[in-house]
Amino acid sequence: MKLKKRWILALPAIVFVFFFSTCTPKPFLKVQYQLPPQSNTLEGEKVAVAVSDMRATKALLTESAKKSLKDFNGTYSLIVVRDDGSGNLIGVYDLVPLLTKVFQQRLINEGIQVAAIADTDVPELKIEITKFQLDFADRKWRVSMNYRASILDDGKLLSKESISGEAERLKVRGKRDAEKLLGELLTDMANRLNIVRLFQQARQ
Repeated sequence: MKLKKRWILALPAIVFVFFFSTCTPKPFLKVQYQLPPQSNTLEGEKVAVAVSDMRATKALLTESAKKSLKDFNGTYSLIVVRDDGSGNLIGVYDLVPLLTKVFQQRLINEGIQVAAIADTDVPELKIEITKFQLDFADRKWRVSMNYRASILDDGKLLSKESISGEAERLKVRGKRDAEKLLGELLTDMANRLNIVRLFQQARQ
């Protein structure tokens, strides 16, 4: 009987802890990257990936977006989903490591071996982010991204491509809509990069 009473007395505290832990706002944004169908066209190629943040405005959020995402601390959790629907949580990153992981996953999916950036004996895929911003206006989330991709070998430019895009989504579920929009645009922007053409041009 004493044990039962103790359990009853402890129940409110357990419920409180569970409610607090599940309802505490997360400081990061969840980003889901969807890989394109797997390919082995570039199997045997090897490259290092270097991402640099060249944005004039470093903050992801505009002032209006900050009001809706007050707890955001500038980090992102990355989930990579394969073409068969399976996926993995890769980790939590700042922007540059996040994008590095995304482009590394894209290259691996193309059959390319990704080398360490310290490996100076292999070409380098250089990604320069010139814009990546999330805005909120007129009850809509708007995200835009621009970047330059180039392949260099020993500092010599071999090929290049520029990608830009933007998307918007009506705010219905708040933060979840912003996260879904970020994932959709990031997926589109990473997958639009014509890696096969970049390597073909680099060989010429």
